[in-house]
Amino acid sequence: MKPSMIEQDVLNAIPVGGESPASTDDIGKLTGLTIRAVRESISNLVNVHGVPIVALRSGQHKGIFIATNEDERQIGITGYEHQINSMNIRLTAIQNADLVNWKANLKPVIEPVNGDGGAESVS
Repeated sequence: MKPSMIEQDVLNAIPVGGESPASTDDIGKLTGLTIRAVRESISNLVNVHGVPIVALRSGQHKGIFIATNEDERQIGITGYEHQINSMNIRLTAIQNADLVNWKANLKPVIEPVNGDGGAESVS
């Protein structure tokens, strides 16, 4: 199966190699597509067509690019592993959330503070 014309446009806008990754905003501007269409095309390019598109999610040069070697692939894999771990933490927190008393659990505990920045002991 060949990429659609939209997917081909997105593919042509994605840098090859990790030296100058592009944001999805930049790709949208280059192609005239919405961010949603760009993301959907990227998903199809990876999942359907096997294009090794990865993302740099931290540092100065954030964005996506086509991995050209194993080091670049690992950069992308590491980013997705961190995202999966973060999502699993959130999922567990939601599963364990108290549906009835969550609001009461937000009330702050106010402790008196003495002049030197430490908490006063209350007798």
